[in-house]
Amino acid sequence: MHTIPQCECLKLEVKGPRLNLTFNRPDQRNAINTQMGSEFAAVLDWLEKTPEIRLVVLRGAGGHFCAGGDIKERRGMAEEVVTPDHDPIMERNRKAGLAFMKFERLPQTTIAVVEGSAFGGGMGYACMADITIVAEGARMGMPETTLGVAPAQIAPFVVKRIGLTRARQLALTGERFDGRKAYEYGIAQYLAPDSEIDATLEKVVDKVLQCGPLANAATKEIMLTVGTLPEEEMVAFSARKFSELNRGPEGKEGQSAFAEKRKPAWQVEAEKAKG
Repeated sequence: MHTIPQCECLKLEVKGPRLNLTFNRPDQRNAINTQMGSEFAAVLDWLEKTPEIRLVVLRGAGGHFCAGGDIKERRGMAEEVVTPDHDPIMERNRKAGLAFMKFERLPQTTIAVVEGSAFGGGMGYACMADITIVAEGARMGMPETTLGVAPAQIAPFVVKRIGLTRARQLALTGERFDGRKAYEYGIAQYLAPDSEIDATLEKVVDKVLQCGPLANAATKEIMLTVGTLPEEEMVAFSARKFSELNRGPEGKEGQSAFAEKRKPAWQVEAEKAKG
């Protein structure tokens, strides 16, 4: 396994096939500043070349998920000199968008655990994760428009998650809502009382680790490709992925385990890691 990046604004914990990635600026409700963004991008690069990690759990320290972008820092950047070759706010925003895209496309299965505040970019991450668990007491929304700016980079992910009509309504009103509404809107797939959020997470983790890691990665890739290829090319792309899995060691192991009425190797490994 490659050396894990050293971070100050993120807390990283590897537990067997699982990475617990925690936004770690609790005094700022885990608002995203430039340093956190750079560290997050480095972790994504590390994950792309670390197949031993099968699952990423994303959450926030101190009872809050993520309050979005660091407005104090961004306000200071607004006073910086802009030249034809250098616009610091645009460059930072573009980098954030590229990191969001990379996070969505990770081969690992990603789970967001949303508690407390999840605004702006925090809500964006909730919409980018493969699976989102929300606490009933969470508070979410896209307040950017109330500050005179736009939810520029998270907007595509929110639209994909909950549809254009609901996304427009939430963004153009700046509405704030709780965990139950987030579940009803389709942002989260699991809703839990605040006191049961950890237990719910572990149940979901156990389900994910029952699945073949290569199968999950290929399934994500197929689903995220939908709508980007003509129909016949999509059929061919999916068929190629299916064939690769069937002929590969994971597919052979899974089908052999089924025929022999035993657990496949990845399930046995996950149980060992869990202890």
